[in-house]
Parts: sequence; C-alpha cells; structure tokens
Amino acid sequence: MEVKQALDVTAEPVEGVPGVTVRWLWLANNNGATFSLRLFEVEPGASTPYHQHAHEHEVYVLSGQAILRGETQSYNLRAGDTALVLQHEEHQFTNTGSQTLRFLCAIPQLKQPLNLTAQVSLYPLRQETLAPAIDGALDIFHRQGLSVMPGPMSTLLSGDIVDIFNALQQTFEKTASEDRDLVMAVTLSNACPAPETEVADFMSFRAIGRVENEFDEPVSPDTLRRSASRIIIDPDLMPGLTQLESGNRLLVVFHFHRSTGYELLQHPRGDRTRPKRGVFTLRSPHRPNPIGITEVELLEVDNNVLTVRGLDAINGTPVLDLKPA
Repeated sequence: MEVKQALDVTAEPVEGVPGVTVRWLWLANNNGATFSLRLFEVEPGASTPYHQHAHEHEVYVLSGQAILRGETQSYNLRAGDTALVLQHEEHQFTNTGSQTLRFLCAIPQLKQPLNLTAQVSLYPLRQETLAPAIDGALDIFHRQGLSVMPGPMSTLLSGDIVDIFNALQQTFEKTASEDRDLVMAVTLSNACPAPETEVADFMSFRAIGRVENEFDEPVSPDTLRRSASRIIIDPDLMPGLTQLESGNRLLVVFHFHRSTGYELLQHPRGDRTRPKRGVFTLRSPHRPNPIGITEVELLEVDNNVLTVRGLDAINGTPVLDLKPA
C-alpha cells in the first residue's frame, strides 16, 4: 500500500500540444500495479490531440468543462462526469470553460511490444471478383498502422502482435458482415521481419496521417476537390506542424490505397471517347507507384487535425507527406 499527494507529482508538458500537461500518478508494473493512472490538466481553449490507441481509457472529470469529441458524436463534460473510450476509438478533449480542466485517466498495463510478421492470403468464396474483400482488408491493415506489402498472391504485414491480431479479426468480421464466405490463411513469424528499404527495388513508407471525409468510394476528382476534408496527423508528429497556419497552400502526398494494377497507356479519367495517353501525363491512380500529389488550401489547424479544400482523396487514404506549395 502506498499514498502520495497528486499535485506533488511533476506535471510534464505533452510534447507538441500547447496548454496540456500530464502527471503520471501511478505506473503499471510499479509494485505490481496493472493500471497506470494519469492526471491531465488542460488550459482554457486548449485540446488534447485527436487520436486513438490500442487500449481503452477510463476518464473521470475532476474540475472544469470540456467537449469529448469522437468520430461520430460529441459529449459535454463537467466535474463528476466519467467517460469510457474504447480501443481504437478516435477522441479529443477540448477545454470549453474559463478554468483549467482536470481529469483522471486510467489505462491498462502497456505490455512490452512483440513485433511479428504475418503473411496473409484471402480467398472469398463464390465471388465474381476478389477485389472488394482484398481492398477492404488492405484499408483495415493501413488504418491499424501496420507495415503493409501487397503481393500477387498474399500480403505481408509487419507490426505489433496486438495490432496484427486486431487487424485480422476486423478483416474477418467485416467480410462476414457483408455475407461473404471467406478463407483466410495466415502464417505468423517473429523471426522473419518484413523486407526493409535495403531490399533492391522495394521501399517502405510510414503514413503520417490519414484522410477523413464523406466519400468512402471513389467519385469524380472535381467532386472531391470542391468538398472539405480533414487530415488527421499522427499525434507523435505534431511538432512538425509548428507554424502551419490557415490560409497556407500545401502539397499533400498520399497513397492510392484502393488502386490495383496499371497500364502505361490509359484513357484520361477512363473516358473511352478520348485517345489514350501515357500514364505519366495523367493524374490517374492506376500507376506503377500509386502515389498522388495534390495542392490544397489549408482552412483550419486544430492541433493534429488539418481541414483542407481541394484534396482529391477518399476517406481513409494514407497521407505520406506535407510540403509547402
């Protein structure tokens, strides 16, 4: 048994998040503890990053007022309220009051990561085309933050064991919910890491964020550009957004994660009434390296959430880089 005064614990600034500090009151594994307990303090007008984790949060508001924002819902919080944020639920706490927001946040023990490599093959049964199930699986793998290397017969995944098993479970459940029969063959190894950049002719990139908008399926690029989109940047990379301001013009580099195959000669925008042109003269997503670059207008910066207009990328698209236009 042990007792301490919470405010005697050092308040540590959350890197890249102005106005937010955290006090680690208890750490898992200290004297057998299985949960970590943290005290967050958020200054008026400040927010935590918009983010998600592979573990749940259990929150109790001590003082102040806040909005808890999720992907589809928002909640007003005040002293005495408690909230449960489940694993992989996107969330953000914003102080909407005039006083410091203080809340306790308990998280389960964070186990030592175990990295695995998984070779995954999908066989949707009695389907005219394999593409919908495979595209859906690749989208889930990317959203889970795994290293993904698609191949002609299987996909190689690399990452933490929890993230890999969560991705495989989500893939199977998604396919089953769509009334598809599926055979999934998985080979796991902790001794065969995925090829890195030293392998000739192959490169791997880490997504720095992803796109959020209302378009889950490809539509006209003009329709996409007229609509506003949000780019959710990995909270760990937030310091890289320093001095980024609304009104800036940005180049967004992204991965056409739903694109499969390519032809060197293509009809512009798939219009067969127009003569074919070389793929390197087109913005087609079907390219040897499925990478897109679009200039956008930055409408708003809210911590790690960038609202932009002019982006021709659909919901869930992995973002690889941002550059000034």
